[in-house]
Amino acid sequence: RKAIWTLVDIMSRHHKYDGLLRNCFRCLYSKELVEHTGFVLTKFATALVSVLHSTSCLNILLYVFDKLSSLMRSPPASKKIQLSEMKPIEKTLDILRYLNNLDPLGQQQNPLKVMEVGWSFLCNITAHCPECCIQFCESGGVEIVLACYQSHRETFVKALPTLFGAFGN
Repeated sequence: RKAIWTLVDIMSRHHKYDGLLRNCFRCLYSKELVEHTGFVLTKFATALVSVLHSTSCLNILLYVFDKLSSLMRSPPASKKIQLSEMKPIEKTLDILRYLNNLDPLGQQQNPLKVMEVGWSFLCNITAHCPECCIQFCESGGVEIVLACYQSHRETFVKALPTLFGAFGN
């Protein structure tokens, strides 16, 4: 348990160092490990949002969105609202807007996969939480959904359920 808290502390304090973050994420990748140690959702999610705000590395964004999506599947709306105060919805939409304009073939990591997991996070954080839905809409979420669909409707089929799940919420 102490080792996991140390990793989260490292992520919170040194979130600008991609190599260090990658190594921390490798240690924390197992959701079972996090649950087994009685890890506190809020502390881990807060660290992930700090990383979200500071990295542009697609591999790290993929991990962060994946973990945030998992963490936001079932918590009460109050936990989602608490996390939303750190502006992960707005930042995710900014990232998705940026990734939507990239050429997937010109990238080392396919931005479509990162987008798919980003939409999954948005779908989960907005589910059953009107406050997060309002943030989504006020931050241009509907416009980004439509832009992503227009740009990638043929290549983005796997992500359509979460893309329109966030839209529907």
